[in-house]
Amino acid sequence: MPDWLFSLSLHHPVRVIERVELWGQQQARAWDPAQDKVLLLPASDLASADVADPRAVNRLLATIAAERIREALAGETLAAPLDATVIPLPHQLRALARATSGDRVRFLLADKVGLGKTIEAGLILRELKLRGQVRRTLVVAPKGLVLQWVQEMQTHFRETFHLIQPADLIAFERTPWQVNPWERLDQVIVPMDAIKPIDGRRGWTAEQIARHNQTRLQDLLAAGWDWILEAVVMLKVKPLIQRDA
Repeated sequence: MPDWLFSLSLHHPVRVIERVELWGQQQARAWDPAQDKVLLLPASDLASADVADPRAVNRLLATIAAERIREALAGETLAAPLDATVIPLPHQLRALARATSGDRVRFLLADKVGLGKTIEAGLILRELKLRGQVRRTLVVAPKGLVLQWVQEMQTHFRETFHLIQPADLIAFERTPWQVNPWERLDQVIVPMDAIKPIDGRRGWTAEQIARHNQTRLQDLLAAGWDWILEAVVMLKVKPLIQRDA
């Protein structure tokens, strides 16, 4: 969870999103609510939030919560920010509003590292579920991020996702059941590598390869998902943009 600390230079609390080391110096990326910007501040500029006023963080949180409610009630009501256990930042609320403003939700979330893309995706998912538009959801993520996705969906949005690992699919392939395993679960997170089809493998027959690809990809696509989210790691990013249909 991000920490609220007091900025000595700004004279008010900021929310630390990420701690980094640049040029041998400890720095922190922090959201300044007064400017609604993420700033890079030296670690020496940050102190415990009670240095100036022990009530400062509580007042700031109350202001943010009030603004969140105001934005949610203005125009089209967004229920997800009020339902989540995390206080979304303004840029996350804007992403939610844009992503759910149309009939088709097809967006690329490409904020900088540490700005909460998982939270944005969770808000969109929760909003669509509250509207009754989504029941079955598939998340495909790099294997190093799947546990993070499971934990954050449960912690921040009370959404339980089943993590399907390659070993789980191998076990299913060895069973005699003639059913689609992906149809048994409504909310699934799976590593990208687990569902990649293969053209060949040493010692495997064509029948074994076909069975492998059937379970890994063809059955997956045929399972009737309402919403599919692909999480990727990008080296270069752009602001939130709408994908072409």
